[in-house]
Amino acid sequence: MLTIDWKERLNKDTADYVENKLPKNDYDFEIIYNAYPERVNGKIPNEVIVFVANALVNKIGKNHSQFIPFYKHLWDKKGENGKLAFIIIMSKLLAKNPSLYLPLIDTAVNTASENELIILMEKVMLPQLRKNPDQFLPQVYKWTTSHKEKIRKQAINLLIKLMRKDPHLIDEIVQHFLNQWYHPLGELTNNHISFLKAIAKLSPDAYLNIWRQFNMSRDPQIAELLCSSITFYHPEIEQTVERWTKSGNARLKRAALAAQKLLQKKKSQA
Repeated sequence: MLTIDWKERLNKDTADYVENKLPKNDYDFEIIYNAYPERVNGKIPNEVIVFVANALVNKIGKNHSQFIPFYKHLWDKKGENGKLAFIIIMSKLLAKNPSLYLPLIDTAVNTASENELIILMEKVMLPQLRKNPDQFLPQVYKWTTSHKEKIRKQAINLLIKLMRKDPHLIDEIVQHFLNQWYHPLGELTNNHISFLKAIAKLSPDAYLNIWRQFNMSRDPQIAELLCSSITFYHPEIEQTVERWTKSGNARLKRAALAAQKLLQKKKSQA
């Protein structure tokens, strides 16, 4: 835990850095905290980096938009500490100017490791999504169609966390995914199935409403998505699946027959 003395020193050194070094494009921000004596596994404790990042935001103040190259440098060139500082800084600045900072975050997302992605989504995006979903959902939706599987996965996980905290958003977010079902999903198929399974767990009523919406569909892709997402028995699902087993479409029938076996098993376990 940071002592009062070290907090004062770090605040003082941050002020000196912002006043005398940052304007000269000196991006070696580690000079602020390198004198801190303690190490965890040979590294500066994360608590110190978080404190310094918050201090940087406070000292930079209203001039934050002048230092875009510095924020980029933190992510690109300053290793783990720089990435952590970037995440903390973006969590504070994103709401101030989304059009300026979302592109930086998007670039970070596209170069992040899976663990870094989780932190970016949790610390930067989730709080802003909760405050202003209309502003930030479009960006998350873009990530759900990324060519990188790990980005799609974490974007969907982010949406699940959002819906868990704010259930009133479930119908809106679900409908966004359903609107895509009329076009071939390709590599996105498994992500949609994972999303449906999460909805089934999060809100069984919302999940059943999806089945009701498509219970007369004969689209093989839609049938495959729904049949592959079954996690519990319900008579309405069983009725739809029963109807699909009699289809003349081989692809649809195959999905339905597999779902029928699964439903029979879950029914016996209920």
